[in-house]
Amino acid sequence: MEAETPILPGTYSFFNLGCPKNLVDAERVAARLEQSGWREAPSPGEAALLVVTTCAFIASAMEESVEEILRVGAAKRKGQVLAVLGCLVSREALSLRKLLPEVDLFCDVNEMPLLAERIAAGAAGTERALPASALAAPAKGPRRGYSIPGRRLFTPPHLAYLKISDGCANRCSYCTIPSIRGDLASRPREEILAEAADLAASGVKELAVVAQDTTSYGTDRGRSGNLYDLLEELADGARFDWIRLMYLHPAHIDVGRLVPLIKGGAITPYLDIPIQHVSNPILERMGRGYARKDLDSLFDVLRSSIDDLVLRTTVMTGFPGETDAHFRELAGFLEDVAFDHVGVFAYSPEAGTKARTLAGKVPESVALARKEELLDIQMDISQERLTARLGSEMRILIDSRIPPDERPHPNIEWEGRFYGQAYEIDGVTYVKGSVRASGVFVRARIVEAQAYDLIAEVVHA
Repeated sequence: MEAETPILPGTYSFFNLGCPKNLVDAERVAARLEQSGWREAPSPGEAALLVVTTCAFIASAMEESVEEILRVGAAKRKGQVLAVLGCLVSREALSLRKLLPEVDLFCDVNEMPLLAERIAAGAAGTERALPASALAAPAKGPRRGYSIPGRRLFTPPHLAYLKISDGCANRCSYCTIPSIRGDLASRPREEILAEAADLAASGVKELAVVAQDTTSYGTDRGRSGNLYDLLEELADGARFDWIRLMYLHPAHIDVGRLVPLIKGGAITPYLDIPIQHVSNPILERMGRGYARKDLDSLFDVLRSSIDDLVLRTTVMTGFPGETDAHFRELAGFLEDVAFDHVGVFAYSPEAGTKARTLAGKVPESVALARKEELLDIQMDISQERLTARLGSEMRILIDSRIPPDERPHPNIEWEGRFYGQAYEIDGVTYVKGSVRASGVFVRARIVEAQAYDLIAEVVHA
């Protein structure tokens, strides 16, 4: 029987769930650990500290988080410490302690940055995982990954997220975020710009700007609309090939300022604008702050003003009171606007939300059937929009080399994206031909369009 590899004191391994905003939080926790002498382990089995960062936005996300904790806990070896962090802890702290006895330490969203300090203080016996520096011995092995001040990045070296605020002030009737994350808290502009400069200096080529509601940035600081001032400074300062905007609330977009930024090349012509629904009675019940006519106007202006704009949205089916007519209106809107990417969720009645108390409950089976219908509609739209790119030459950012046993075809060695594909959210572009390495741009001709992915051949590396 082969002997187990030893557990290395002062090493960690992260298992990250949830959105890019959650990932940034995990990166900050890892940086605090490394500042205290920790290093990433070569493998989870060798790590003294196992860290699971969790999501709790909806019931399915909570279930996924619990399943991951149980999976990691089942593989946990004697001598390892298991810490669970983030949104699930903030939402379900009391029940988690009873449900998951294999977990040594829980930290909610406010306690996450203090993980290293809590372990050093011996919380729940976790001092057995203390870093090598605390044991008066240097950390062994090479330092893995890459970092900037305050963050140990878990993304590929050419990509990073820039989180500009936390929390949310919108109070949509179905949403748990304000109860988990609190009110909107925008970061100081100077701090954001300094972090962006560090990212650019480290070699990041694609910057994805994220927040719970990116368009609300700065409104809690006594100034409205200053997201666009920030974007102008980002584009004028640190140099990135792509600056991508995620999570734009339709009611808060200043088209007069956003369109010139995209047309001028400062911002990538890709916008993620979650609409949730389009029927006025449902939008009012959701508390979204806009009407169908506002959405019609917004997308008409964006489509007519910006060449080759790629649009992503998120919608919800089965919200209380949604009739078949409301649903048909939503389906028709998706067909009319022809979004490039659509995420669809079936409504989930979350504890503590206003929507949970609303009359007109829609059976889960109906909500799920409507979800599947929208996904079918969107598959055809996506295929049509990607097919329109056949024969064109595009700039592709190479993300990774595909392992031989995972390649969709023996001639396809690389996976990348054109500007209209967000990392690990949308589809990908598979690339044939000579590529130097991941993290580079190549010119490639689109030779095949699938439902969500493209296949391209390198023209110039």
